[in-house]
Amino acid sequence: MANVVHFNMIVELNQLLKSKGIEYSLHSVGGCTCCGLELKQNGKSYPEEEIIQIINEYLDTKWLKVICDDDFHMLNVISKFE
Repeated sequence: MANVVHFNMIVELNQLLKSKGIEYSLHSVGGCTCCGLELKQNGKSYPEEEIIQIINEYLDTKWLKVICDDDFHMLNVISKFE
């Protein structure tokens, strides 16, 4: 099974962040279905660790999670089984 986030999941995650008043957005790295995400700040600063937690709570039901790359704004999607 590939560790990917598809377009609809990105839309749902961005809506979730917006509903919480978080002025950040996620963007795919490499197309509509991706194994990497880019986190962009669109306004006020927010604790990025908390954003990662929110994203991982959403991905939990899909048996996925994100981890930060060396550059905090690049997130790698991995299986929870890894």
